[in-house]
Amino acid sequence: MQAFQRIARIIRPAIALPVLAALGLAGLMVLSLGCGPNKDMAAATAPAINPRLPDVPVPFGFKFNTGDSYDRVSGEYRSVKHLYEGSAPLRQVTEFYRQQMPAFGWTLREENFGNGTQRFVFSKGADVCYVSIWDSWGMKVLIQVMPVGVRPTEPAGRTAAPKPAGP
Repeated sequence: MQAFQRIARIIRPAIALPVLAALGLAGLMVLSLGCGPNKDMAAATAPAINPRLPDVPVPFGFKFNTGDSYDRVSGEYRSVKHLYEGSAPLRQVTEFYRQQMPAFGWTLREENFGNGTQRFVFSKGADVCYVSIWDSWGMKVLIQVMPVGVRPTEPAGRTAAPKPAGP
Protein backbone atom coordinates (compact mmCIF):
# COMPACT_ATOMS: atom_id res chain seq x y z
CA MET A 1 0.00 0.00 0.00
CA GLN A 2 2.86 2.38 0.80
CA ALA A 3 4.30 1.79 -2.67
CA PHE A 4 1.07 3.00 -4.26
CA GLN A 5 1.02 6.08 -2.04
CA ARG A 6 4.60 6.93 -3.05
CA ILE A 7 3.73 6.52 -6.71
CA ALA A 8 0.63 8.69 -6.25
CA ARG A 9 2.75 11.46 -4.71
CA ILE A 10 5.25 11.29 -7.56
CA ILE A 11 2.66 11.33 -10.32
CA ARG A 12 0.64 14.50 -10.44
CA PRO A 13 -3.11 14.04 -10.23
CA ALA A 14 -3.60 15.61 -13.67
CA ILE A 15 -1.67 12.83 -15.40
CA ALA A 16 -2.55 9.96 -13.04
CA LEU A 17 -5.79 9.05 -14.83
CA PRO A 18 -4.27 8.86 -18.35
CA VAL A 19 -1.29 6.85 -17.02
CA LEU A 20 -3.56 4.39 -15.21
CA ALA A 21 -5.77 4.10 -18.29
CA ALA A 22 -2.73 3.37 -20.47
CA LEU A 23 -1.50 0.73 -18.03
CA GLY A 24 -4.94 -0.88 -17.96
CA LEU A 25 -5.14 -0.88 -21.76
CA ALA A 26 -1.66 -2.42 -22.01
CA GLY A 27 -2.72 -5.13 -19.56
CA LEU A 28 -5.82 -5.93 -21.62
CA MET A 29 -3.71 -6.17 -24.77
CA VAL A 30 -1.34 -8.63 -23.08
CA LEU A 31 -4.25 -10.73 -21.82
CA SER A 32 -5.96 -10.78 -25.22
CA LEU A 33 -2.94 -12.19 -27.06
CA GLY A 34 -4.23 -15.70 -26.40
CA CYS A 35 -7.67 -14.87 -27.79
CA GLY A 36 -6.74 -15.05 -31.46
CA PRO A 37 -8.23 -17.49 -33.97
CA ASN A 38 -7.91 -21.16 -33.14
CA LYS A 39 -5.09 -22.65 -35.21
CA ASP A 40 -6.87 -26.01 -35.40
CA MET A 41 -9.97 -24.34 -36.80
CA ALA A 42 -7.97 -22.36 -39.36
CA ALA A 43 -6.02 -25.47 -40.33
CA ALA A 44 -9.19 -27.44 -40.93
CA THR A 45 -10.32 -25.00 -43.63
CA ALA A 46 -7.26 -25.41 -45.86
CA PRO A 47 -6.57 -28.64 -47.75
CA ALA A 48 -3.17 -30.28 -47.43
CA ILE A 49 -1.47 -31.83 -50.44
CA ASN A 50 -2.23 -35.54 -50.33
CA PRO A 51 0.30 -37.41 -52.51
CA ARG A 52 -1.29 -40.79 -51.73
CA LEU A 53 -4.70 -39.69 -52.98
CA PRO A 54 -4.34 -36.43 -54.95
CA ASP A 55 -8.03 -36.01 -55.83
CA VAL A 56 -9.30 -36.27 -52.23
CA PRO A 57 -8.46 -33.38 -49.86
CA VAL A 58 -7.32 -33.85 -46.26
CA PRO A 59 -7.44 -31.06 -43.65
CA PHE A 60 -4.04 -29.47 -43.06
CA GLY A 61 -2.25 -30.96 -40.07
CA PHE A 62 -3.96 -34.36 -40.20
CA LYS A 63 -1.51 -37.27 -40.07
CA PHE A 64 -1.72 -40.41 -42.21
CA ASN A 65 -2.10 -43.64 -40.18
CA THR A 66 -0.12 -46.27 -42.10
CA GLY A 67 -1.19 -49.16 -39.87
CA ASP A 68 -4.90 -48.85 -40.70
CA SER A 69 -4.62 -47.80 -44.36
CA TYR A 70 -4.11 -49.40 -47.77
CA ASP A 71 -4.29 -48.58 -51.51
CA ARG A 72 -4.89 -51.11 -54.26
CA VAL A 73 -4.95 -50.24 -57.95
CA SER A 74 -5.89 -52.73 -60.67
CA GLY A 75 -6.03 -51.23 -64.13
CA GLU A 76 -8.46 -48.34 -64.00
CA TYR A 77 -10.06 -49.44 -60.72
CA ARG A 78 -8.82 -48.48 -57.29
CA SER A 79 -9.67 -49.49 -53.77
CA VAL A 80 -8.39 -47.10 -51.13
CA LYS A 81 -8.84 -47.02 -47.36
CA HIS A 82 -6.96 -44.19 -45.64
CA LEU A 83 -7.19 -43.23 -41.98
CA TYR A 84 -6.06 -39.75 -40.90
CA GLU A 85 -5.83 -38.33 -37.39
CA GLY A 86 -5.88 -34.69 -36.27
CA SER A 87 -7.19 -32.29 -33.67
CA ALA A 88 -9.68 -29.98 -35.42
CA PRO A 89 -13.29 -29.94 -34.14
CA LEU A 90 -15.86 -32.22 -35.82
CA ARG A 91 -17.87 -29.25 -37.06
CA GLN A 92 -14.84 -27.75 -38.81
CA VAL A 93 -13.80 -31.02 -40.45
CA THR A 94 -17.39 -31.65 -41.58
CA GLU A 95 -17.58 -28.20 -43.16
CA PHE A 96 -14.15 -28.76 -44.75
CA TYR A 97 -15.43 -31.81 -46.66
CA ARG A 98 -18.69 -30.08 -47.64
CA GLN A 99 -16.69 -27.27 -49.24
CA GLN A 100 -13.52 -28.96 -50.50
CA MET A 101 -14.78 -32.17 -52.13
CA PRO A 102 -16.78 -30.32 -54.83
CA ALA A 103 -13.67 -28.20 -55.51
CA PHE A 104 -11.84 -31.48 -56.26
CA GLY A 105 -14.57 -32.60 -58.68
CA TRP A 106 -16.63 -34.80 -56.32
CA THR A 107 -20.45 -34.60 -56.13
CA LEU A 108 -22.17 -34.99 -52.76
CA ARG A 109 -24.67 -37.89 -52.91
CA GLU A 110 -25.50 -38.50 -49.27
CA GLU A 111 -24.77 -37.05 -45.84
CA ASN A 112 -25.81 -38.32 -42.42
CA PHE A 113 -24.81 -38.23 -38.77
CA GLY A 114 -25.31 -41.13 -36.40
CA ASN A 115 -23.58 -42.89 -33.52
CA GLY A 116 -21.17 -39.95 -33.17
CA THR A 117 -19.95 -40.28 -36.78
CA GLN A 118 -20.45 -37.81 -39.62
CA ARG A 119 -20.67 -39.68 -42.95
CA PHE A 120 -20.50 -38.42 -46.52
CA VAL A 121 -20.89 -40.23 -49.83
CA PHE A 122 -19.40 -38.51 -52.88
CA SER A 123 -19.16 -39.70 -56.49
CA LYS A 124 -16.85 -38.84 -59.35
CA GLY A 125 -16.87 -40.77 -62.63
CA ALA A 126 -16.63 -44.51 -61.90
CA ASP A 127 -15.57 -43.92 -58.27
CA VAL A 128 -17.48 -43.43 -55.06
CA CYS A 129 -15.81 -41.89 -51.99
CA TYR A 130 -17.03 -42.58 -48.46
CA VAL A 131 -15.80 -40.15 -45.79
CA SER A 132 -16.39 -40.92 -42.10
CA ILE A 133 -15.43 -38.42 -39.38
CA TRP A 134 -15.53 -39.12 -35.64
CA ASP A 135 -13.82 -38.18 -32.39
CA SER A 136 -11.95 -40.91 -30.55
CA TRP A 137 -9.07 -39.46 -28.52
CA GLY A 138 -8.56 -37.01 -31.38
CA MET A 139 -10.42 -36.47 -34.63
CA LYS A 140 -10.36 -39.39 -37.08
CA VAL A 141 -11.10 -39.20 -40.81
CA LEU A 142 -11.60 -42.43 -42.76
CA ILE A 143 -11.54 -42.03 -46.54
CA GLN A 144 -12.58 -44.98 -48.70
CA VAL A 145 -12.54 -44.76 -52.50
CA MET A 146 -13.82 -47.67 -54.59
CA PRO A 147 -15.73 -48.43 -57.78
CA VAL A 148 -19.42 -47.51 -57.83
CA GLY A 149 -21.54 -50.32 -56.36
CA VAL A 150 -19.03 -51.51 -53.75
CA ARG A 151 -19.96 -50.88 -50.11
CA PRO A 152 -17.38 -49.63 -47.61
CA THR A 153 -16.32 -51.18 -44.34
CA GLU A 154 -17.27 -49.21 -41.24
CA PRO A 155 -14.63 -48.01 -38.79
CA ALA A 156 -14.35 -50.21 -35.71
CA GLY A 157 -17.06 -49.33 -33.20
CA ARG A 158 -18.65 -46.87 -35.61
CA THR A 159 -21.31 -48.92 -37.37
CA ALA A 160 -24.52 -47.15 -38.23
CA ALA A 161 -27.51 -47.79 -36.00
CA PRO A 162 -29.69 -50.58 -37.43
CA LYS A 163 -32.86 -49.44 -39.15
CA PRO A 164 -36.09 -50.70 -37.57
CA ALA A 165 -37.79 -53.54 -39.43
CA GLY A 166 -40.87 -52.40 -41.26
CA PRO A 167 -44.11 -54.23 -42.10
